[in-house]
Amino acid sequence: MKIKSVTALKAAILLCMVLVVALAVGAPWIIQWYAALRSINASGKYAILISYYICAVPALIALTAMFRLLQHIEGRRPFDIKNSSYLNVISWCCLAVCVICVIGGIWYPPLYMVSAAMLFLFLTVRVVYSCFIAAAVLQEDNDLTV
Repeated sequence: MKIKSVTALKAAILLCMVLVVALAVGAPWIIQWYAALRSINASGKYAILISYYICAVPALIALTAMFRLLQHIEGRRPFDIKNSSYLNVISWCCLAVCVICVIGGIWYPPLYMVSAAMLFLFLTVRVVYSCFIAAAVLQEDNDLTV
């Protein structure tokens, strides 16, 4: 991966972090507007709002792990065992959002769609995590070979 693309990805991740925080600040007004637009009752409105605030935490944790993963890749350490731990964190954050949205979906059913997407993402990242573990072991064996 070229350094320019890693730099662009890191900038995009930082932008996403800023957006997550900005949306947390503006969420009450955005949800109020959305609830009026879609005729959502109070329980649905609060389910969306509370789910977003709780999901913002694992989202920021996952974005931080992505940023650190890219730092390792930028430092020419793509198959370092530490990278697999970042992928592990990202995958569990996806599962956390999945569970949060399942609970929120009780009051606002469209959150089940978010939950399904996050479950798929969890499984995908777990597969990549397994590949990274195998690659890190191969890299370690290769480094020890004289």
